[in-house]
Amino acid sequence: MKDKTYKNSLAKYVHEYMYWKKCVTEHGPLRNDHYEKQFTTMFGLEKAFYTGKKVLDVGCGPCGSLEWADNTLQRVGVDPLAEAYEFLRQSPHAMEYAPDYIESMSFDDNTFDVVVSLNSLDHVDDLSRAIEEMKRVVRPGGHLLIAVEVCPYRKPCEPNPVGWGLAEHFTDGFSILDEAHFTFDNGVAPSIERGEPFDHANPQTESGVLRLMLRKNG
Repeated sequence: MKDKTYKNSLAKYVHEYMYWKKCVTEHGPLRNDHYEKQFTTMFGLEKAFYTGKKVLDVGCGPCGSLEWADNTLQRVGVDPLAEAYEFLRQSPHAMEYAPDYIESMSFDDNTFDVVVSLNSLDHVDDLSRAIEEMKRVVRPGGHLLIAVEVCPYRKPCEPNPVGWGLAEHFTDGFSILDEAHFTFDNGVAPSIERGEPFDHANPQTESGVLRLMLRKNG
């Protein structure tokens, strides 16, 4: 599975790595001071929500997305390029990294209290398998937090467009605590922060942002 996925996705992963390398070259060390807001207020949560919990960031990237979460029991980022991203960092991070494909993560069932995917589900090679893996590793009573761009077009790093019906993948075994659709405005986080509802009645409005909060039953 991993070898096949890597070979089929080589161009995508090279493009992804070169994007972040360009950011370092043009703007200096990668920043992570904006992530706390994305994991908390973007979902209507406080930092205390994460206290004492095991947290997984799916498709975390190189910046240290969970460096802010010093109140957690465990904070892990999973990304196929996690080892390569070490060359882009100026200093070590306190969070853990796992170089797994999202479609075949190495964690045991029911490991994490909170599994988060921020702007990453459209980057995977097999959306259905990635979703099943996220569902598998979150414990009963735990939460899944998802924010993703909904776009009809494929992009070099986003080969699998995600549709508005994403919540349908979670009808078995999960409760939907919140679902919101936003007009796209220069990125996933800015779109949610702006808060303009997506107009499904306007055929000229193509791209948007979907936010989901789910709880695993049991």
